[in-house]
Amino acid sequence: MSKHPHEVPAGPRLSREAGRALFGTDPDGYENGRLGYPTQLYEWVLKPIAERSSTIVEIGPGTGLATVDLLAADPALLFAIEPDAALAAHMRRRFASTAVTVVEADFLSAPVPGPVDLFASAASFHWLDPVPALTRMRTLLARNGRIAFWWNVYRQPGIGDPLADAILPLLEGIELPPSEGATGHYSLDIRLHQQQLGQAGFALELQHVFRRERMLTTGQVLALYASYSFVRALPDSDRATLLAAIGALVETVFGGIAPNVVLTPLYIARLAF
Repeated sequence: MSKHPHEVPAGPRLSREAGRALFGTDPDGYENGRLGYPTQLYEWVLKPIAERSSTIVEIGPGTGLATVDLLAADPALLFAIEPDAALAAHMRRRFASTAVTVVEADFLSAPVPGPVDLFASAASFHWLDPVPALTRMRTLLARNGRIAFWWNVYRQPGIGDPLADAILPLLEGIELPPSEGATGHYSLDIRLHQQQLGQAGFALELQHVFRRERMLTTGQVLALYASYSFVRALPDSDRATLLAAIGALVETVFGGIAPNVVLTPLYIARLAF
């Protein structure tokens, strides 16, 4: 058991390199298990580039969950940089008839045409080393451009989500992703992001956390957890055991329908002149 009911289990973390192959094993499962992002988020992200021809670079688009909404800005160019070969192929099929150009590469080595008006990263920036990643963005960003990062946090302890709190003990000893901090998701550490952005030469222009509450059936909870990197990284038998335990918890403790609080932190920054 955790020492504190709201404390993320201490233990090893998955490497950043692991994120380049885990999600492509089941793109449909990821898409079905995850929630989209708030409409207001895209209004804020896209406002700086509205009404002008723009170049958007999306880092780690995954299955294209955010790509669809970024296309609403009608950019002149939208480059989606995805290091997972299976996900890159999925993206090419999904956006074959659109303005999206899919580049299968790591962000640091990907050919990126500059200047870039918007760098966008939805639920993927934690898989990058922030220092070289932000340095490269600064080099390629247009003078009046923006960078925007956001995440959906589905299981933050201590925020009035009894399901998230109840599942924590089941995660003892499991290699969690690099997005996990000592008390929850690192995307909610505003001071950390302010510091990293400032050291890289950016000024934080907007920071906001959206909160949405919903109810999930046992099947939906299992679909969500099956989409997580740390669950996909487990051996088959361990994965089946963990998911069975989560399913049993939802059935016995919550009667087959459990609450789920989704926090969506958003950061938008510009060059600090």
